Amino acid sequence: MNDICKHEGKKVLLVEGKDDCHVILALCAYYKIPETFGIYECGNDISLLKRLNALILQPAPPETIGIVLDADISDIMSRWQQIQQKTKEHGYGFPPSPVPGGTILPENEDLPTIGIWLMPDNQTSGMLEDFLMRMVDKEALQTAADCIANAKQKGMASYKSAHHSKAVLHTWLSWQDEPGKPLGLAITANVLKPETGLANQFVNWLQQLFNVKR
Repeated sequence: MNDICKHEGKKVLLVEGKDDCHVILALCAYYKIPETFGIYECGNDISLLKRLNALILQPAPPETIGIVLDADISDIMSRWQQIQQKTKEHGYGFPPSPVPGGTILPENEDLPTIGIWLMPDNQTSGMLEDFLMRMVDKEALQTAADCIANAKQKGMASYKSAHHSKAVLHTWLSWQDEPGKPLGLAITANVLKPETGLANQFVNWLQQLFNVKR
């Protein structure tokens, strides 16, 4: 049986983990995006950047490669520079900073078109969960944040500060019908509301990158 998150083809979107894959699949289903590209889950950020480089170097590389990376290392510009370092030998031209609506690098002869989305919004540091938190009522999220802050104060929470948004989002999700629902299914079930400006912006970037028409 083929793994839906291990696509190898001419148009591919590289992501870090299975949550990223299933969230994007759920968004594509919600926005009725045709299946003109596939997703490849790389396992982590380092493996993703290695695979990006390997795909570019193939004798017959893909036509289009998109990458979705968390911007959860020190600051977003550090991640931006890391991507540039990984691809600079191939001659791609980069804008000084990420494009707010998602970056698509200028076409480079005989090389794949490359698109870059830095989670959550190409402007601030964060991860997939920060992107998804935009799909939740702010007051509800604040209640979840207060709850985990109280648990932390009482020594009942051991999560790392870098995973604060994960803790908040999953706390809130645990209060919904069928607690523990995976993130992609939470979108499909409309527990997470995908009709947000940021989600629409992300889908528009996918459409532009992969020449998709709805």
